[in-house]
Amino acid sequence: MPLTVNKWGNSIAIRLPKQLVQELKLQKDDILDYKISNNKLILEKKSEIPELTVEDLFKDYKGEPVDTTPFIFESKGNEQW
Repeated sequence: MPLTVNKWGNSIAIRLPKQLVQELKLQKDDILDYKISNNKLILEKKSEIPELTVEDLFKDYKGEPVDTTPFIFESKGNEQW
């Protein structure tokens, strides 16, 4: 389906047809990421929950190092492992 590039203020814009908006479940103020690859514009709806890595989560951690050695449980009664 071809789309036309039009002027919008000092910018140019592409208007998305209603069918496309419904199919992608887009709403006003949604944020789209874009990239250009092989002369193609690729739009992707940005996730509402930011994807964080472990490094992101602990980048400002100033506490003591955490021991990551697995704890070995031993039976204390009649439980069987």
